[in-house]
Amino acid sequence: MMKEGVSLGKIFLGGLVAVLLLFSGCSIKNSTIIVPEAGYDWPSTARDYWPTAGWRTASPGGHGIDASKLALADGFAQNDPLTRSLLVVKDGYLVFEKYYGDGAEEISSNLWSVTKSFTSALVGILFARGLVTNVDQLMTAHMPGYPDFRDIRIRHVLTHTTGLSWSEEGQPWVDWIMSDDWIAAALARGREHEPGKVFKYSSANSQFLSGLIHAASGETPSELAETSLFRPLGIPFNRLTEILHYDTWDEYKVPLDHSWRQDPMGLETGGFCLYLTARDMAKFGFLYLNRGTWDGQEILPTEWVEESTRDQRTNIYGRYSYGYHWWITLVDGVPCFLASGFGGQIIGVVPSLDLVLVITYEAENPVHPVSGTAHDDMRLFELVVKSVLR
Repeated sequence: MMKEGVSLGKIFLGGLVAVLLLFSGCSIKNSTIIVPEAGYDWPSTARDYWPTAGWRTASPGGHGIDASKLALADGFAQNDPLTRSLLVVKDGYLVFEKYYGDGAEEISSNLWSVTKSFTSALVGILFARGLVTNVDQLMTAHMPGYPDFRDIRIRHVLTHTTGLSWSEEGQPWVDWIMSDDWIAAALARGREHEPGKVFKYSSANSQFLSGLIHAASGETPSELAETSLFRPLGIPFNRLTEILHYDTWDEYKVPLDHSWRQDPMGLETGGFCLYLTARDMAKFGFLYLNRGTWDGQEILPTEWVEESTRDQRTNIYGRYSYGYHWWITLVDGVPCFLASGFGGQIIGVVPSLDLVLVITYEAENPVHPVSGTAHDDMRLFELVVKSVLR
């Protein structure tokens, strides 16, 4: 058991390092606020079709993409044996789709921490229903059974500023995974800082959001997602109907088809282990590109999308920003926002270019990306964006 536990700890150490390295490849000089005060230059939501039943395809050149530059991105992807997919959606059309290695259109894989952005979207649905009305509400207002939240507010959880003592690696991580109640176990670790003071990335915060979703709506995250997110977007989903228990990490790594793992109490893991295809991921990015609107229906409040993807915390690791479980950065001076996960899973959205980009890598045995190597997810992201920039 200890041997398996150590492996589990190493896996998630890589997850945190992946976050650090993913953004180390971008250079943002002398900038604190990335998103302009007026917001992104959002594209029109007046689309000639919506990809609910499937993506329409088009040629890259027909949508202003430099074929030679896109070929560089494709070559870079091919040179990494861990690459599994690269999808580019421009102006609402799938203009590039390629699978590498064992990747395939029909394969759903672990999104790892990209899951966090989906969990954030479900909190947005709570706002749309009026079940949560303010991000400055105390967590205890909805979850009084966990008094250790004390003065932690929803905003603190969304922005990883709860101040809790936390380690996303090693034996402390293993102990948390093996605990019976992930929320209580995380809160029991005490505090290093007062809420709102310091950014510290933590999958426990995302699990707090899973608890909030259940407490406020009476539905588990997967129940809410299935009816209010996946179904309207045309994303297949197989909700687990019984709690699965794991004794070893090898059992935990077995892929689930279009599903979402749960903690020991039956709450979906808010920070990882949602399983979708690359095309599904592109739909989620397209929803955010369209500020929460899908085929005339408001899936997410526009204000929620805008607030989630602007600078809520700045100078993360010295040069990046964070929204509500979304990363924010620049490529050649153009602001974009990303969901990112262990091993290099990415959903990237560039509003001013009407662009959604999906990258997936080996997810069952992931390896964290390293800037300047063949396995550099952010480099691939930049190459694609630069193929659109003129």
